[in-house]
Order: sequence, then structure tokens, then C-alpha cells
Amino acid sequence: MRMSLFKMSLSGAVIILAVLIVRALFINRLPKKTFVILWEIVLVRLLLPFTVPSVFSVYTLANRSISTAVSDKPKAGDLVSATMQALEQPPESTPSVSVWFVIWCVGMILCASFFVTAYLRCRVEFQTALPVSHPYAAKWLQRQTVKRRLSIRQSDKISTPLTYGIWHPVILMPKDTDWENLNLLQYILSHECVHIERFDAIRKLITAAALCVHWFNPFVWMMYFFFNRDIELCCDALVIRQYGEKSKSAYAKSLISMEAKKSGLLPIISNFSINASQERIRAIMTTRKPTPAMVTASCLIVFVTAGLFATSAAASEADNRYDIPAASNSVSIIHESADILYYDNGYPYVHDILTNHTDKTITETQYCMLAYDKNGSPLKLFWNFLDSSAQSSFENIVQSSENLLPTHTEQYRGGWSLYDGEKMTDFPQIGDGGANQAAYILICLKQVTFEDASVWINPDYENWLERYAGKETSTTQLQEYYPHEYQILFPK
Repeated sequence: MRMSLFKMSLSGAVIILAVLIVRALFINRLPKKTFVILWEIVLVRLLLPFTVPSVFSVYTLANRSISTAVSDKPKAGDLVSATMQALEQPPESTPSVSVWFVIWCVGMILCASFFVTAYLRCRVEFQTALPVSHPYAAKWLQRQTVKRRLSIRQSDKISTPLTYGIWHPVILMPKDTDWENLNLLQYILSHECVHIERFDAIRKLITAAALCVHWFNPFVWMMYFFFNRDIELCCDALVIRQYGEKSKSAYAKSLISMEAKKSGLLPIISNFSINASQERIRAIMTTRKPTPAMVTASCLIVFVTAGLFATSAAASEADNRYDIPAASNSVSIIHESADILYYDNGYPYVHDILTNHTDKTITETQYCMLAYDKNGSPLKLFWNFLDSSAQSSFENIVQSSENLLPTHTEQYRGGWSLYDGEKMTDFPQIGDGGANQAAYILICLKQVTFEDASVWINPDYENWLERYAGKETSTTQLQEYYPHEYQILFPK
């Protein structure tokens, strides 16, 4: 199911809240990698514009619960979908759409500029760093199995160790590093090497990208902060596993000895230090070797969290709403029919009839038209072949600004040209009526604007589009589609 940016951000906020709760309960009880995986699921939800419907989704469960509790009111699925779409899709005819889009673009550009500028500035400064020629550093590099070209440098621009670079990573050490303190050095270098082996720079870059896209969402800022923190905790746990549990105390002391300073919110730089030093030290001292029970619990939490919060309401339930008759006391708009007619010269057009059963005058409608041949196969059509810029498509959005009074039926709303791509012998003669000639037209309202400037957005539109667009449809279903009724829910 396709999702808008608002839906992506809203569902992302829900799963971020769930991960934060899980984190608060189990941060020192489960392997730290568990929380990194959970944050990666959050990134998928924030960056991919589609989701997988599931009967186990929390949205499906919520719809069922509300629908059961309020059986005599409008369907819960409709209310949830209507709320989501009303918030995400302001009336296209109002200036607020472009204003909010401009605001979002400006915010995204400013946020991205901050990350890029900070990183490039640091890269320029890091170019002056000198290679470390100490025997221990050379010996340590020889023991590493990282396939990428790895180097150790030192700079007077930093006070704590950090790692930067992806394909040619660099471990950057402060100029005043004590190269004789081998215990401290082995922990620092091992920690930074874990960042490199796990490609944490890429994780941080993707996280920064998600933050730029969803800069308006405070939950995404929380995700950015805690994801970076959990990356550090995961690296700490791997270093402890590498040197054994007896190294926990010495490793914690080495962390305390480092200055707790960040190098800024840099997207692909991993810093040994972090402000949450107390949490890191507590996590280090409570780190245990993962047991089968802990691994099983981690997998269960990951799957349950993803299944509940990273999926959408089951599409099958939404599809059933097409077959539920409207309540007798509800207001509605009805598409009585949509036929393909022809002018004298054989020019085909769509003639649809709409009835307004609301108490408001309709001033504008926006709807989608789909075309099928006589066998029910979907057709890609040029709705207006005279427009040289038109592209053929299974779906076409049409906007009409004709007024339709309450209780009135509009007898003629058509005139939309149909051209199925056939070759024209004598312009403007249209095709030869071949096998791919359009025989059926399905229309579905996307949104309706009324005289008082209120807007009704069809909560079933996306499900309708998913069900019919580009899909083979039986001729019986096409013939019985009309009259097609839309239940209109006005806010109280």
C-alpha cells in the first residue's frame, strides 16, 4: 500500500514510541544489537513510501476494537482512514498546500545543509591530520582483517578519538594520545574498528537523511539521538565480547578517562565519546554473554514490534467495505453511471451522471477514471490525445469545477476524450475500433469540495485504486459497478 509523507511520518512516530518503550524496559537485559535492528526497522518505515498490510497490525486491531464497540456509528476503518487522509491532503484548491510544501522543502534543505556543511568542514580539517608512525599502531593495523584500506591518523583539532570515511576509513586520534598506555589504546582502536567493520558510518548517514526528510517530527529527532546512542552501546558490547567479561572494569575505566565531548551531529563520523556516559558505563558493567533465552527473546521482540507497528491495516478488511450498504439516514453522493459515447465523427468520450444527496452544494470534484476493454483487461489510455504532452496511463485524475446543488443530479459531466493508442489514418479520425477499444469506465471520487469550503476526502480511494488500477476485472463486476455510492461523513 502506497503511503504519503505524512502517513510515513505518523506511522514512524508510532513505532518510534514503541521502540523507546521496549528500550526503557530491556536495554540492560537483551543483547544491544536488538535495539539497533529495531531502529533499522524504524528507518525502513520512515523512508519507504509503502507498507505491507497485516492482520496482526496494531492498526487492524484498533479498527476491529473500535468497530465492535461502536457498531451503530460509521466504520472505524473509515474514521481512521478519513482522519489520516484529511490531515495529509489539504484541499488542492487552497494556497495552504503550496505553502506547507515550501515550508517542508525549506526545513529539509536547512537540515541537510547543516549536516553537509558540518561534515565537509570537518573533512577539510581532518585532511591536515598526520599518519601515526608509532610501532604499536603499525602492529595493530597488521592484525586487522578489514578488507578496506584502513589508516590511523592524529590531529590537534580533536580531543577524543573518532572514525570517519566509508570506503577508506580513518581512525583519528588526538595529538596528545598516550601511545605508551597500551591497555587504553587497544580498547579505543578496537571500538573504532568495530564501527568500521559494521559500516556504522552508513547507518549514521541514512539516519541523518531520515531526519532531514522528517525534520518536522519530534519523534524522529528522538530516534536520531537514541539510535546513535545504541550504536555506541552495541560497539561496547562487541568489544567486551572480544576481550572477555573480565575486561569490563578496565574498559569502563578507559571510557571514563576520555573526555565526554561530541564532534557535532556528523552523519558519518563515529565518535568514541557520547554525552550519555553513565548509561554506557552501566551497560558495560551489565553486559553478559547472550544465552539462547536472550536471543529467543530478542528475536520475538523484533518480530512482534515489526508485525504490530511496521505494517498497515489488513487490506482485505478494507476491501469488504465496498459491499456494505449505506445506512438509510446517512448522506451520500452517488455515481449513477459512466458510459462511453461517441460523437458523429467517432470521437469517444465519457458521460457520467452524479447525484448529490448531501445538504451542501458541490463546487468541485476530483476523481479517477479507469478504462477496460470488452474482456475486462485494463487499458492504458491517453485521456486527451490532442495534448502532445499527455502520457498513457492506467489511471487518470480529473478535476471538475461545476456546481451541483443538494438533491440534484448532474445529467452531463463528461466530455473527457478517450484515445487508446491506435494509429490514426486521417486526423482527427480516432482509431479503427480494434480489440483494445475501451468498453467500460470505472470512476471513483477522490475528494469533493463544498460551497462552505469544507472538503470530503474519500477514505476508500487508495484501497479502490489498489483493487482496480491495472488489474484484470470480470465483466460482471464492471457491469454491476454502478450505481456506486459514497458515504459522506461531515465533522460535527
